[in-house]
Amino acid sequence: MKKFRNLFAGLFVLSFGLFAMVSCDKDDEKPTPLNAIVDVNIQDIKTDAGVKYGIFVKASANYEIKSAKVTAPGTGGKVYQLTATSKKDQFVFIPQTADYSSELPAKGDYSFEIVSTSDEKITGKDVVGDEKLAAIAIKTATMANHLLKTTWDKVQGGDAYIVKFYSANKAELLFQSATLASDKAEYEFGATTSGWATGKSPVANTNYVVELLGVKYETGVTTDKGNNVQFITLDSKTIKWE
Repeated sequence: MKKFRNLFAGLFVLSFGLFAMVSCDKDDEKPTPLNAIVDVNIQDIKTDAGVKYGIFVKASANYEIKSAKVTAPGTGGKVYQLTATSKKDQFVFIPQTADYSSELPAKGDYSFEIVSTSDEKITGKDVVGDEKLAAIAIKTATMANHLLKTTWDKVQGGDAYIVKFYSANKAELLFQSATLASDKAEYEFGATTSGWATGKSPVANTNYVVELLGVKYETGVTTDKGNNVQFITLDSKTIKWE
């Protein structure tokens, strides 16, 4: 993944690979030019018709964003319009069911364009390969002694795992583990484990969703692997906190 400038390394601690770009329209009156970090990777979804694949994109800038888009490689490549999150300097494209396909997304250069609210624009590219992982599956997710233990079978070629914990409708991310090594096949956490969102804790007899991610880094990456993710495979399960 080519990097032009990386001013925000670690900004998406709870996310995946990041891509840095620099401004192509500098405003001399600003103390610093518009800069952004963008990540694009492939993720899977399980359907009745089998496993399907989609593109996930996340962008963050040092100024408020007015618009952001990414264009897939090739003539007439699909354009993905990113939408604002609760933070005005962060935009995302989250694939919906109709955005997934039984074929892997096109590999190659994905071109970005981000425009700030002051109409400053930056562009750049991120390379997406065709490497993938087999679909991951949660083996068990059980409560004991107020701790939730999740287990899984290791995915061949997987480089890391992450466990996330959401509200029952997945509208709110409540907890996320640190990045787990490729030889791990279980993870246990409770109310006092580090990783909870500020002010959040589990409530007894309440339903939640635990999500397991298997991560594959980009081929050839030897440093800064967390900022160079190629593929993510996911599985989730509803549990009741006890």
